[in-house]
Amino acid sequence: MALVPLVLACATSPSPVAEAPRLEPAEPPGAEPASGWPAPPLLALPSTARPAGRKASELGPDALVALCQDLRDEGATHFPGNAVEQAQAAAAHAEQRQAALSTSYVAVVPSGGFAFRDYAMGEHNLVLDTARSFVLGEGAELFVAASDSPPTFPLSPDIALRLLAEHGAGHLVLRLVFRAAPSQIRKDGCMWLSGGHVVKMEVDLIGAALLRPDGEVLVRATNGEYGDSQVDVPVRSPKVRVKKPRTADGRDAGDTVARALAPLANAAESCYQRVLALRPALRGTVVLAIRVAGTGKLDDARVEMSSLGDDAVAACVEAAAGKATLTGVPSGRFSVPLHFASAEEL
Repeated sequence: MALVPLVLACATSPSPVAEAPRLEPAEPPGAEPASGWPAPPLLALPSTARPAGRKASELGPDALVALCQDLRDEGATHFPGNAVEQAQAAAAHAEQRQAALSTSYVAVVPSGGFAFRDYAMGEHNLVLDTARSFVLGEGAELFVAASDSPPTFPLSPDIALRLLAEHGAGHLVLRLVFRAAPSQIRKDGCMWLSGGHVVKMEVDLIGAALLRPDGEVLVRATNGEYGDSQVDVPVRSPKVRVKKPRTADGRDAGDTVARALAPLANAAESCYQRVLALRPALRGTVVLAIRVAGTGKLDDARVEMSSLGDDAVAACVEAAAGKATLTGVPSGRFSVPLHFASAEEL
């Protein structure tokens, strides 16, 4: 089972404010001595909608442009050939577009490609600036349309000052987890500017973390769909619940489908209760990618993303979900977030 690289740590991880992080300058492996970092690659996370065998490492620095090509509306794209060939190409492109919309991605943004909005002294939070674009490299940018709830990083003032200094010196990078945001206004999934030399993609942020250039995680955001509350209080009444399942095209599946998917959460509760004996404060989210047959049985169920930080629990949840039978769920593919916490917190 290929597990997704975690962006948000489990609740039992040491708090980044307890000990000052190590911030010595470090160059990424294989980097040539230069004044700036090379454009980082865009990595695709596993998804049931992606072609079998396609790995995240296959995507390189130009992946954002390629992804934006996949997101082009087939009605606004010219396909060569005769009528049959054009229809076949349009159908293939539509399938590829739906796969791209239902996939989550990870991107690493260099220091010069992001900024901080402010520091909330009362909450001791360093707030990411989502009003400006995230620049992955020359001609490749991400932007967030809804910036009313930006990611925040829990940091004491002294450590926040050190991180801001390292950011200014180019020794801090930002890792983002996101999905392409389907637009009701634009048919094209991206904006092509400066004659096509600059591409900007609108995204829905899922999670964020600040890293050293060598990849060491310094601090993780504590809000967002897969945010880690960093709570060290033991779980008193363990519960698993389904929240905001999505269809294969990335749309909200609705409350009715969410309630019908409850057996997946019930199946995962035994896995959760067993691990709490060893990790009593464990909280987080496991996202299952499932395919439902017409009979209500699952043809496929596997972990797409996890913030629990425990591979054994994720494997247990995957196995338990594969045995579940669902009633009232239409056939198709779904991305199902399962939230693990105390019942009163859900």
